[in-house]
Amino acid sequence: MQFVVLKGHQGGYQLTLKQNGAFTAIIAELSELFVKLSREQSSQDDTKIVGFKIDTEKRLLTDQEKRQIQDLIEQYPQFKVEQIESDVITKAAAQILKEQDSIHMSRLVIRSGQEVQVDGDVLFIGAVHRGGILRATGSVYVVGKIEGVVHAGFPDRDDAIVVGDLSQAIQVRIADTVDILADSDQAFTPRSITYINDLHLLDYGNLDDLKTIRPKLYNKIGEA
Repeated sequence: MQFVVLKGHQGGYQLTLKQNGAFTAIIAELSELFVKLSREQSSQDDTKIVGFKIDTEKRLLTDQEKRQIQDLIEQYPQFKVEQIESDVITKAAAQILKEQDSIHMSRLVIRSGQEVQVDGDVLFIGAVHRGGILRATGSVYVVGKIEGVVHAGFPDRDDAIVVGDLSQAIQVRIADTVDILADSDQAFTPRSITYINDLHLLDYGNLDDLKTIRPKLYNKIGEA
């Protein structure tokens, strides 16, 4: 076959659809291939369902093309599509990744009753009043004033951190972990780090300890 490459792996098969082939030609080759595979499976009297992982290289299939491939393969009850993946992503997905990998600067004043969410990491130089919530999908670096709630790693990134002075904050959250600070004796400075420790509890440290607390983040941003 010219445009479809079949390789076995543990528990199933890997199908590579060559990016230089016309989609109609690929469908034709897949049709021929699965007729053959179905016959072989029937002759072995094997009732096990075989899964296929499909790699489209640098071709990004439309939803309709994916559905066409799935429908073709699933004509045979003994076969199923486990996943379809490619080496490229959509522009929309790339933009999301870019935003999540960037540090956004925010000068916002978040008042009581307001909630602001940022995708990715945020350098916050504004103010969060009591009753306001600053939420980020990544880490939060506080230079401004926090009197309300700061929530990093929303909704489930427990590797996120909060850096900065939270001495006036009511509450800090990382992922699904919360600490009430209003009555806390925890001392904060501009170099304080709030993070989730190995026991999945909120813990506190100093920016000097970042290499130990979050070595991957330390290597990414360099010595603080």
